[in-house]
Amino acid sequence: MAPGLVCFDLDGTLVDPLLGVRNCLRKTCEAFGLEMPDEATIRGWIGFGMRESLASLEGLQEPSRLEAALDFYWDRYREDGVFEHELYPGVFHLLHRLKRQGHRIYVVSAKPSLFARRIAYQFDLNLVFDDIFGSTLKGQWQTKTEILDGLARRGTIWPGGVLVGDRGVDMAAAVSQGLEAVGVGWGYGSQEELAAAGAERIFSTVPELDAWLRLRFPQPERFDAFSRSE
Repeated sequence: MAPGLVCFDLDGTLVDPLLGVRNCLRKTCEAFGLEMPDEATIRGWIGFGMRESLASLEGLQEPSRLEAALDFYWDRYREDGVFEHELYPGVFHLLHRLKRQGHRIYVVSAKPSLFARRIAYQFDLNLVFDDIFGSTLKGQWQTKTEILDGLARRGTIWPGGVLVGDRGVDMAAAVSQGLEAVGVGWGYGSQEELAAAGAERIFSTVPELDAWLRLRFPQPERFDAFSRSE
């Protein structure tokens, strides 16, 4: 049986970014005299572009001030935020098992790829992934659908694989490219959001996802436990 294609969202699917995002936002709001968004608002921003999210704050309507706040936020994120993420329990072993089976494994993130790579490295996952794709640091946020469109044009992804994510935008992107849309319930999107966007199945826990992936991809483990991740 040929190796498969498995794409993962990052924030809310593999790692919990809330602490880092909240702390960097707090520092940005203090520096620019802005009102700190409430918890529900911050949670709603996860999985989307930070420029667009910051632009919704009162006091950042002026483009130059918005850019200054965004630069400040990413500077704080570079220094502190990337280290304030938590890897969801069970994810490490799930990913390593898929790698030992020889599948193509990608991260497709709304986060700038620079930081997505740093976070993967922090959790010793950078070499587990065949590549990590994200948005640019300064440019306009790209939707997951736009990112996957580009990957499909280059032949990096192909129909028949799987995309795992926690937001409706992940599910819509998967459907657009003929990928099996798999939602996870431990992230930041509701089950209603996932289902409405086309999720074919939704799992509540990492062990449930892992058990399904063992059935979806039953290939034997072809590689040594560390040979493809060192």
